[in-house]
Amino acid sequence: MPAAEKRIDPEDGVAYTYEELAEYYKGKYKKAAIAAYWEECKPAKKKGKAAKEPEPKAKAKAKATAKSKGKAVPEPKAKAKAKAKAKAKAKAEPAAKPAPPTGKPATAGQYRSGKPVNVSALTKVSKDDLGLLPQPLKPRFRTCLVGIYVRPQPFGGSDKSSNGHRYDSIPFANGMIGAGMSCQLIHYVHEEHDTFFEVCKNFDAIIVRCNPGQIKADGGDQGKFDDGMRALRKQDIQVWPAPDVMEFMGAKDALCKIADLKIGLEDTLAYYDPADFATGFKKTMAFQPRVIKQNRGSSGEGIWIIKLKSGDYCKSYGERSCGDDEMLDLMEANDNHSEEHTVGEFIEFCVSGRTSKSGTWASKGVGKYLEGGKEAGGQLVDQRFCPRIVEGELRYNMVGDVLVGIIHKKPKEGGISAVGGTGSVYTYYGPKEKRFKNLTDNFLKDDLPKIMPALGLGEEPIPLWWTSDFINSSPEGTEAKDEKWIVGEFNCSCVGISKCLPAYCKDDTPNACYTDIPKKDLSEVKRISDLLGKKATDILVTEAKKRSKPAEAGQFFSDGPVDVSALTKVVKDDQGLLPQPRKPRFKTALTGIYVRSQPGGGTDKSFNGHRYDSMAFANGIIQAGMSCQLINYVHQEHDKFFDVVKNFDAIIVRCNPGQIKADGGDQGKFDNGMRAIRKKGIQVWPAPDVMEFMGAKDALCKIATLNIGLEDADVGLQFQCFSCVHSAVTVAPEIDPEDTLAYYDPAVFAAGFKKTMAFQPRVIKQNRGSSGEGIWIIKLKSGDYCKTYGERSCGDDEVLDLMEANDNHSEEHTVAQFIEFCVNGRTGKSGEWTSKGVGKYLEGGKDAGGQLVDQRFCPRIVEGELRYNMVADTLVGIIHKKPKEGGISAVGGTGSVYTFYGPKEKKFAGLTKSFLTDDLSKIMPSLGLESEPIPLWWTSDFINSSPVGTDPKDEKWIVGEFNCSCVGISKCLPACVTPEAEKASYSDIPRKDMTEVKKIGSLLGRKAPALAHGGSHLVEEPVMAERQDKQVESLKQILKSVNYRPDFPRSSMDDVPSGNSGLVEKLMNWKRS
Repeated sequence: MPAAEKRIDPEDGVAYTYEELAEYYKGKYKKAAIAAYWEECKPAKKKGKAAKEPEPKAKAKAKATAKSKGKAVPEPKAKAKAKAKAKAKAKAEPAAKPAPPTGKPATAGQYRSGKPVNVSALTKVSKDDLGLLPQPLKPRFRTCLVGIYVRPQPFGGSDKSSNGHRYDSIPFANGMIGAGMSCQLIHYVHEEHDTFFEVCKNFDAIIVRCNPGQIKADGGDQGKFDDGMRALRKQDIQVWPAPDVMEFMGAKDALCKIADLKIGLEDTLAYYDPADFATGFKKTMAFQPRVIKQNRGSSGEGIWIIKLKSGDYCKSYGERSCGDDEMLDLMEANDNHSEEHTVGEFIEFCVSGRTSKSGTWASKGVGKYLEGGKEAGGQLVDQRFCPRIVEGELRYNMVGDVLVGIIHKKPKEGGISAVGGTGSVYTYYGPKEKRFKNLTDNFLKDDLPKIMPALGLGEEPIPLWWTSDFINSSPEGTEAKDEKWIVGEFNCSCVGISKCLPAYCKDDTPNACYTDIPKKDLSEVKRISDLLGKKATDILVTEAKKRSKPAEAGQFFSDGPVDVSALTKVVKDDQGLLPQPRKPRFKTALTGIYVRSQPGGGTDKSFNGHRYDSMAFANGIIQAGMSCQLINYVHQEHDKFFDVVKNFDAIIVRCNPGQIKADGGDQGKFDNGMRAIRKKGIQVWPAPDVMEFMGAKDALCKIATLNIGLEDADVGLQFQCFSCVHSAVTVAPEIDPEDTLAYYDPAVFAAGFKKTMAFQPRVIKQNRGSSGEGIWIIKLKSGDYCKTYGERSCGDDEVLDLMEANDNHSEEHTVAQFIEFCVNGRTGKSGEWTSKGVGKYLEGGKDAGGQLVDQRFCPRIVEGELRYNMVADTLVGIIHKKPKEGGISAVGGTGSVYTFYGPKEKKFAGLTKSFLTDDLSKIMPSLGLESEPIPLWWTSDFINSSPVGTDPKDEKWIVGEFNCSCVGISKCLPACVTPEAEKASYSDIPRKDMTEVKKIGSLLGRKAPALAHGGSHLVEEPVMAERQDKQVESLKQILKSVNYRPDFPRSSMDDVPSGNSGLVEKLMNWKRS
């Protein structure tokens, strides 16, 4: 298919190249599905010249020659240099503004809201998306605008255009699109409530444009809708405005909460209880004229301006209270009508509505303003009447924190309310109008940042599009600069863009639509919509930055998405942990152990109680799009712990050997719990069997035939592990001493060790220790080695020179004493030992990990060993660990010298190649772990077994041990508490080291998803091929069924009606299946 060819995507009517379409759908559909969709798209009409000017022949020939030879065509030096400069500049500069949307607005009959989020599960109730711009190919954020079509009402509601969208929806959406975001227009249909909110989870932000009362009018439940939006908000999805923002800002008691601000009135009271209202109102009414405002009404209904008919006001507040029979003059703000009632009747009407005690009312309202109590919105606000209300009020139209215009709303002569439809006069001013400068400054500079916290909404952004109405409370004659304007009400509940009103239907304009807005008004509409897009982007970027900001001291980021509240929280905080992703690809946990009997919870802990490198692991996982919660195993709640962890997809175990036991727990019980989890298909990194089989010293026997193993060159596999024979066998076979042997039985060990020791120096390794404890380098003190293996065995009284690898200390013992110590520990027969260990290396037998490995001593160990640090199958670094002069072990703390190399170090190229290319894929099967993935983070230590003088390319390096049991990230050690750094934390890792830490963490995150699939990367190719064949066949069936109707007879594919309107939905379902 030609690269330059463009075809029309029926979803939005825009022409794209195949590359553009493929990029857009990348990750959403398989390549085959995208190619099939491309074939269904109609070619775009070409304009002008279709072909490019041909290249000069010489240039074309050079390109063709280079291509045929497989060479890249070199760029001219100047051009390459310019490119490099441009690239560096682009990296240094902040991202440019998003490109303006390409393509024309939707015409009648066109839809633009089908993507990028799949909304095909929702009922499409509008006729089209007339006026909507094309969605961007790569949106910065994915948003939607939610409307409500009231089916029982003409036009779908009094605020609708003829296509079923709200009259100002298009400007909102186009503002988002113009800012580089997508904005799909969708409708809430209460019958598909659950489906609707499931779809909405896929957006980054939701703009709610449902006029108050319309969901109920359509048969739905506003409370249920609001609760759904609250749930989305808890998932960090922005909702503009959120239900709580609408409720708290729109509630009349908001005026009480801002009473202390410059725009507030100190004597503003709120009532929720009938008795409090009766007492309070009688007292305030006796003092001065009041305004009583109900909470639930709109357009002024239930807002009463009240005066005492007698004018008998007391001089000081509280001097007297009104009697029930005192007469009131009342005017309602919705229509400026007046009526008279006694104090008792007014209170009765407000509390109980129309009753025999309330008298006869001309109001359109029903009273009962306190009905349901505070929780149901029952409340009344009692505010001082400001007589200058007759001069009108000022409406400040706001986009976020930006004032876009001021409207002066003056009531009709003789009226008090300026609600629309009462004959009031509206005058429009710009945001910089000088006569209102004092109010504008007080409002924007002083009070605006305080409003949301004052209303209890400190965690929410200021609304995207809202208004604030102000009343002049100053006495007449006050200078403009000294006037005090107070808030009458806030409104963020579906505030309209007045310049769009020509687009809504009325009886005389039943076909009104977006294109009916006059051009002169559209420029103002566009100004507002562009600002809406900018402010929306600002909010989302700010929230994204918050979500990417690591936890600070005292913050916990591990409470979700999986509920872990049943587990004891033993750490101080999650300092350094990134926020969990809103929609994780997989849900993982990192399990630690806090040793309560040890200072700080153990020697590997940061000040907050987490292991010093836990954050590096967790953050790498999080950055790969998975969640990673930090939890701790507390043995007293074993069952509860494993009941919680079964809800994760993968568990990273970071419990240092011996720590569970040191905390009073049972390591075996913990491991069995993890084995049970593993059987459920949940990944455990590393699984207990992986730790046991890789960490066991007899692993060296099982890999003896690999390039990195030590085997008998003559005898081969049958004797590679002499301990693998039945435990009844007590006599070693005649094998070459190059074998690596393992012992589980005391008698076999005694006989085998005496024979190998008589032949050459040995290394005896216990299975359970760490940091070199129980690893002995042994020589005969006499040096009396036999010439051939098996020629003799050592006597019990022969003296051994021993050096232990944990601290390079030396001691002498007889063969018998050494065997006794290894089998029974410190006894009368074992002599005196200076070792810190206790011996008993075979205790418990094989099943309990009792074993000893007997390996030929490689004298070049004194030159040091190589540690290969691995993230799954990727080498991330090499450490050369050279023992202190005179020592053999390079264990930390023994004076050894560490030299760090990159993974591509040339001097170790031979070992690296044989390890990674030849042996790595064979290790897990060799260890009996073929069903397990390679560990996520592990090491392999190598010893040079070649004679001195061997050419580096011919050197043979053998594995000394594998380790996947809580291997540390050395660059994180500054985060570990020491006597010198008692409050060490993750933030103490130097910046230069943090770069390497993040690199490893990032790689851990990239490797983990393949492992989280249960090792799907290990699936045999024929199985994968079979799956793909089934998928292709499924796709073919879908394509055949496009536009199929049961009532449409057909005999072949040629009979199918043309078009492809159902293809996307079919493909979506295929993808989900």
